[in-house]
Amino acid sequence: MQFSNPDWKSWLAWKVQQTAFDGRREPYQRFDTYSAQFKDSLGGIVMVTTDLPKHVAKARKSGLMMSTQQRLWDALNLMSLQYSAGAAINQLTAIWPYTLQWAEEYSRFDKEYDDSAENTSGDRIPHVTLRDEEYWIVALRMVCFGILTGNANDMPRVMAILDYVNAELNIHDGLLERLVAPWAPGRPIPDTATRHLPYRKLFKVFDATPEKRPALMATYLDEWYHASRREPYIDQHGEGDIAFYGYWSWEAAATTIVLGIDDASYRDMAFYPRDLADYARQVASGATSDERVGRVAANEPCPRNGWWYTPAQGSRRYFREGDIFPSIENSDWGDTFWIWAADQTPPALG
Repeated sequence: MQFSNPDWKSWLAWKVQQTAFDGRREPYQRFDTYSAQFKDSLGGIVMVTTDLPKHVAKARKSGLMMSTQQRLWDALNLMSLQYSAGAAINQLTAIWPYTLQWAEEYSRFDKEYDDSAENTSGDRIPHVTLRDEEYWIVALRMVCFGILTGNANDMPRVMAILDYVNAELNIHDGLLERLVAPWAPGRPIPDTATRHLPYRKLFKVFDATPEKRPALMATYLDEWYHASRREPYIDQHGEGDIAFYGYWSWEAAATTIVLGIDDASYRDMAFYPRDLADYARQVASGATSDERVGRVAANEPCPRNGWWYTPAQGSRRYFREGDIFPSIENSDWGDTFWIWAADQTPPALG
């Protein structure tokens, strides 16, 4: 399925303002670094997406491959960045389908390069290598973000990207295969991890009886940062940070959802992205299984009862199905779009 380009104006409006930055999820995130990374990530996505149709017919295949790969990395970084900054989960769910489409587009250009005369060595390289830093940069986040945004049915498409060349070489990762197994059955599930630490430690959680899994997951999270010492995200924060997107064990949350673990005993631990786990659990329970309405323009009818918000106003409002969404006049955010709120609990009275 092909999508039209995102509404860039709305995506730009997602930037968390400094006045709201105290609500960030990642305590080590600094606003100046966040602002620069938001600009760079979104700017890179916009540039490639808008320029690609103009140059695709005459550009070198190596250039198309590299630019679309960078766009994919930027999209995954934007998802990490916005979660850390405290943005609404709806933003991540809105980015996901584009991320998957852009991953497939990069895969196509990468294969075209491999098959072209430009590839003078004749070597074919995986779209995503699983034994180096690309494992976390692309493979792990693609699988985890797909599951945690309620798009687990997309896992066969994700694994098709990861299988390129890797499958021919019999390179499969034990953790990724365990995570996608409910939606991509029949695949090999090795007892080895292509990127050993910290991920191999989660095999104990999969192998344990249900009553032992919460304690094992708590241990995993307690050891996660030290065990991740060779991963690209470690020690990226501080006054000199330039590429810090937050410290999150996306795989811990994805494993929690796949195995149906009660996370009450570890949901407040550092590195656990509980808001994403909560969202995925709601989707799995059917609470938001109506194709998860994304955003609706002002003056259009509300498609379902519930709480909605708009960046043009900031606070949630309750609308009934058929109500006409109002436009917020004289707003710095421009056109008004109403977005389904991940938090559907009524506000406390008082």
